[in-house]
Amino acid sequence: MSRRLVVVLFLDLVGWTRLAEHVDPEPLQQLLEQYYEICCTTVEEHGGTVEKFIGDAVMAVFGADTSREDDALRALRTAVLIRTGVGRLRAPAADVVPVEIHCGIAAGEALVTRSARAGLRIVGDVVNLAARLQSSAVAGEIIVNETVAQLAGPHYAMDPVPPLTLKGKAEPVAALCVTGEAAVDGIGDEPRMVDRRTERRRLRRIYHRVAGDRRPAVVSVLGPAGIGKTRLVRETVEGLVAAGAGPVAVFGNCPSYGAKGTYAALVDVLDGLERQVPACAELLRTDQRIAGVFDGLREASPARPATAGPGPGVEEVSWAARELLAAAAATRPLVVVWDDLEWAGPSFLQFIAELTGALRDVPLLTLCVARPEFGGPDGPRLGGDQVIDLGALDPVDSARLVASLASGRGPGEVQLHDLGLADRVALYSAGNPRFIRLMVEWLGTGRTVDEVPPTITAMVGAMIDRLPPPARRLLGAAAVIGPTFTLEQLALLDETAPEGTVREGTTPDETAPAATADALARQQLFRATADEGGYRFIQQPVHEVAYGRLEKQQRIAWHRRLAERGFSPGFHFEAAAHLLGGLRPDDSELPQLARRAAEALLAEGTAALRQRDLPSAIELLERALVLAGRGPGRWRQVAAIRLSDALMLAGHSGRAVEVVADGLRHGPDAPGRRLYLVQRSLLAARLGTVTEVGVEELRAELDGDTGAPGDTAHTDGTADPGDTADRFARCRFEQLRMLLHLSRGRFGAAEEAASAALKHARAAGDAYEEDRLLVALCEVRQWSPTPVPSKLAGCAELVERFAADRFLLLPALAARARCLALTGDDTGARAALAEAGSVVEQLRLTMGGVLVDQVTGLACSLRGDHARAERHFRQAAEALEAAGYVSVPLGMRVQAARECARRGRLDEAGERIAELLDRREEMDVRGRILCLSAAVLIAAGRGRADPLLAEIPALLDGVDDPCLRGEVCFDLARAARLLGDEAGARAMAVAAVDSYTAAGATQPLETVRNWT
Repeated sequence: MSRRLVVVLFLDLVGWTRLAEHVDPEPLQQLLEQYYEICCTTVEEHGGTVEKFIGDAVMAVFGADTSREDDALRALRTAVLIRTGVGRLRAPAADVVPVEIHCGIAAGEALVTRSARAGLRIVGDVVNLAARLQSSAVAGEIIVNETVAQLAGPHYAMDPVPPLTLKGKAEPVAALCVTGEAAVDGIGDEPRMVDRRTERRRLRRIYHRVAGDRRPAVVSVLGPAGIGKTRLVRETVEGLVAAGAGPVAVFGNCPSYGAKGTYAALVDVLDGLERQVPACAELLRTDQRIAGVFDGLREASPARPATAGPGPGVEEVSWAARELLAAAAATRPLVVVWDDLEWAGPSFLQFIAELTGALRDVPLLTLCVARPEFGGPDGPRLGGDQVIDLGALDPVDSARLVASLASGRGPGEVQLHDLGLADRVALYSAGNPRFIRLMVEWLGTGRTVDEVPPTITAMVGAMIDRLPPPARRLLGAAAVIGPTFTLEQLALLDETAPEGTVREGTTPDETAPAATADALARQQLFRATADEGGYRFIQQPVHEVAYGRLEKQQRIAWHRRLAERGFSPGFHFEAAAHLLGGLRPDDSELPQLARRAAEALLAEGTAALRQRDLPSAIELLERALVLAGRGPGRWRQVAAIRLSDALMLAGHSGRAVEVVADGLRHGPDAPGRRLYLVQRSLLAARLGTVTEVGVEELRAELDGDTGAPGDTAHTDGTADPGDTADRFARCRFEQLRMLLHLSRGRFGAAEEAASAALKHARAAGDAYEEDRLLVALCEVRQWSPTPVPSKLAGCAELVERFAADRFLLLPALAARARCLALTGDDTGARAALAEAGSVVEQLRLTMGGVLVDQVTGLACSLRGDHARAERHFRQAAEALEAAGYVSVPLGMRVQAARECARRGRLDEAGERIAELLDRREEMDVRGRILCLSAAVLIAAGRGRADPLLAEIPALLDGVDDPCLRGEVCFDLARAARLLGDEAGARAMAVAAVDSYTAAGATQPLETVRNWT
């Protein structure tokens, strides 16, 4: 039993009923015997099989046992010859019309089966379609479907007929009527590879300019599939190396199967650098961080099992790649080829764009090889404005290509001479080295590039059928694994030679997977990769056709086995679920399989979210959400919440809100409803539209809605430990409370809420939530009443925990620097800030730079360097304003103005504070209080009391940041002294001392004491 492209021929005699009415059965039987003989002989001579006789109707099939690239052509020639032969027959009665046939031919996918009882059977819609086309044909006509026309059209003239309304078909069917043989049916020479001299010269000129000027360039080489892009680029680059031009050349190929946004192409490039460039090999040997990123990319490869944790973050990957490429280009020009970029996900395209944009002073030639849609108006921009479009070859070059490949002088990516296709390639290519004409014709019918054209299916199917059984089976197993695979994975699918498949004269070792894979590599179907026992499909059509020919039940079994062993479980469980849903929508195993797929995709999407790979996270979580709709509610709920997180982080707030609203519309159970309501409020809080009343109403619902089965409320307001959904909801609710308290300046309460949220996350075993909350807690504690020594201990824990993820490490380093500065450890603060600055620079973190500027401004101010402090606060404000923020940058402007005043420039500072006072309602509480106290102090310096002083006590009573209270009280103490109020000055100074003492902030505490 096998799935394959077949061509079905239906024909029967015209007017058979009238003939039987007027002719005696005995001569009629003789006529039938002659007719059957013509049909059987002609079908068999052309390699077809007569599947059955139905009275005077005959059904024949081509490609049932062995596919041939010209099965459609064979079926057409068979029909024409039968029509001619039957036309010579004489009816037994003189008054009966001449004997004629009418014929229908259709090509399409079918399941081919054989059994002792039923013999050969073709199962599929293609059979019904051929029968309906035959019924629609008049005497002497041959009607074919579009697929047959695409496969055999160059050899036969055909005219479209009006779309046919056929019995059993919901939509009219496009069809064509065969009018005769075309004039072009000669046998051409077998092809050779044609040199593209113009394009080669252009690439060489660009390279020499890059090498001479030591400046980078990006070139896109665009052309349809099979046009020769890869060959052009590879041979040009290899020619430069052979000619002594001196480049280091590395190649990366983007896979077209499985999860997008992977770094498989980058692993190819880094492998090449490590092999070819001693400096890169040395860097990987001596720099453990770069080597760790490289190892992490290898572990994340689709050819390896999924690991427990996420791989390196996108920032680390970009930094490590820049370091290695810069090292490679330090002494010799570097050429990096990114091939098949049409298959790259948005994350990887963004990575390439940032990489090429960052390396501006190195001799680097980046060649981006892709299909034409990559360079269209909606395609990605990778920083290069030079494009080489590969057009069609002229007829002379096409003929030369056919002759070259036939003679074997130019081995192509697929050996067309092995398929006996020399007389097809020139006609079908229309100037493309192989598949372009086929693809263009397919696209011209309204199809998409996601489908394999039947012309390519026929060509590749013929090649597959010529392979021995072990090779065909291995090819199918490899196709299920993906575009890259390993012998380990093949062994997992138990791809050993079945009994009876060892040919006479061979040894069993020759049919083992390794030997079979090597044999296929020699035939240029596979290529060995850098992984031990690893291989890659050379041609995507080979991969797709091999996969499509497998029975769906076999695909399901293999996908499940791979997923269960940890190889890309999200992709493989998802593929198995979709296949099973198509085969048996009511299968009892489908909900469980869909749940496992959703769970795996959710885990992979969450891992991408932890790595800040937002495009990949969104794609994975959207797929998880679709599959989770078939399974238990909690998977759908968690997937929806994670997706809304990713969308919000990516700036798609409207979509984030809609995902949650859609979840509520689906009528979730009670725990799910509470979770969606909390997430909706959390999104509103991040958009600044939530109130304390709304939060309290939500708390009442969380504490009061205990009617769900298995949902046990505790007196402390927590959920039953077994209720993961409720734990998740309460974790998110505490995060909501944290944001609300922060907006009101209640940092101690915010810390308490963050700690409660962290407790729920740990109880639920949610590592993603735990990481986020640890970072949030570290940042909140900077302003809370927690003493500085305790804050430093918390920072130390996070520095150790996030040592391998510098994106999450950065807030801990900044918090440590702030705490050390407050304790007077200037050396330690400088060291922490230097490390944080290095992370910001290497990972290119704009908002991280804001954080470092803020803390650096504080540290500079505490040690009396107010000019630098002012500059850093101003830089932070400008970066935040450029990103669209309002409240926080206003606070940074206030801090900068305060430093200006501390430098003695009171007039300038006063003007700036006066301007900021007009916008104080737009500030957060912290910024507003500092702005008011600065205004009071500056006014006192001018000898007058500012009435704004009256606003400060009420605001200050609402916040619990001891350092903020200390700073403001010290402002007011100095203002009182300037106005001659010594009692008020002493009272405010005591309040400042108390606040700094409670916080453990010894450096500002010493400043206040010295002042008093």
